[in-house]
Amino acid sequence: MTSLSVASNTGELRSQTLSAAKQFKTSWIELGQYLFTIHKDKLYKAWGYLSFETYCAKELAFKQTTAAKLIKSYEFLEREEPRLADAAKTEEVPPANLPNYESVNILRLAKNNEKLTPGDIESLRKSVLEKGRDPQEVRAQLKQIMDQKDADQEPDVLREQRKTALIKRLTSALESARREVVQDKLLPAYLVKQIEDLKAKLEDHLK
Repeated sequence: MTSLSVASNTGELRSQTLSAAKQFKTSWIELGQYLFTIHKDKLYKAWGYLSFETYCAKELAFKQTTAAKLIKSYEFLEREEPRLADAAKTEEVPPANLPNYESVNILRLAKNNEKLTPGDIESLRKSVLEKGRDPQEVRAQLKQIMDQKDADQEPDVLREQRKTALIKRLTSALESARREVVQDKLLPAYLVKQIEDLKAKLEDHLK
């Protein structure tokens, strides 16, 4: 992962980071790189902050979640799309044409979803990196993909899932009834035994 050299002038890096933070929506890759370095090397401590979260909140007016998304989105581009990351840094790609950092973060999370195929990921990648779709559109596209996968499940699989859920509800209800019956002595022992036997048979069926 590419970080910045901090041996020479951390004061300059601090100033550059603050400047980038004020316009991060058009230069977020640059800001992500700065934040990555500051977080990795704990430079915020030299500036009087006990934690990275406090530094972001007090100096940059950023929530920790925003800073984390920026860092992770930057890391993702450096790892998965280094040409785009490098082009952005050298301004070969105008800031206005950069993908939204939140859209990149959605793509990053989607790539770790085992339910998604390489084709699904490539479709999302094109939407985020080539078409520059905003986060709402990317989320909607991801939801559509996931909904379609649920709809395409084999009926037997869905039936098995419903059966398992039903048996679990039944065994829970039988156990609650058994405890109440035993505590208040509402039924004879042979009926309590039948409740226990039915519960055991249902549990065996699950196994």
